[in-house]
Amino acid sequence: MKVEPIKATLSDLHSINKIIKSCIYTRPVTDRMKRLTQGLLYLQTTDFELMEIWIIGVPIIGVIALREMEAGVLLHSLYIDPKAAGKGVGRSLVNKAIFLTLETNHSRLIVKAFKEAVGFFTKVGFVESDILDYPYTLELSVQGKS
Repeated sequence: MKVEPIKATLSDLHSINKIIKSCIYTRPVTDRMKRLTQGLLYLQTTDFELMEIWIIGVPIIGVIALREMEAGVLLHSLYIDPKAAGKGVGRSLVNKAIFLTLETNHSRLIVKAFKEAVGFFTKVGFVESDILDYPYTLELSVQGKS
């Protein structure tokens, strides 16, 4: 897919959360777990003050949220419409995250991934990390990338 990510606005929030909901309901966990986590994983209006949120597609088919922290840039959220999986959307959003990480003078992009997402992140270059106390923490060195 050759569509560039654009910065999200509050008017995109409903569409973003529809993507997140569709991803939650494809996770390999119990229906109860899906119901319990749904509200916790949605982005909120205050997230637009705390993070950079980028979207891709019209209608929106992917979203990424990033937050600067001392150790690097945290890839807080990455959700792709399940119907768009395998079409390069996730890779495009990660490339945007790499660019933004470099732009903020950080050298690493960090993610706390769901277990089922580890394969995607390792495929695009992330490696296991112990920088955060979370079972599926991965990081990507972005030095020299652009």
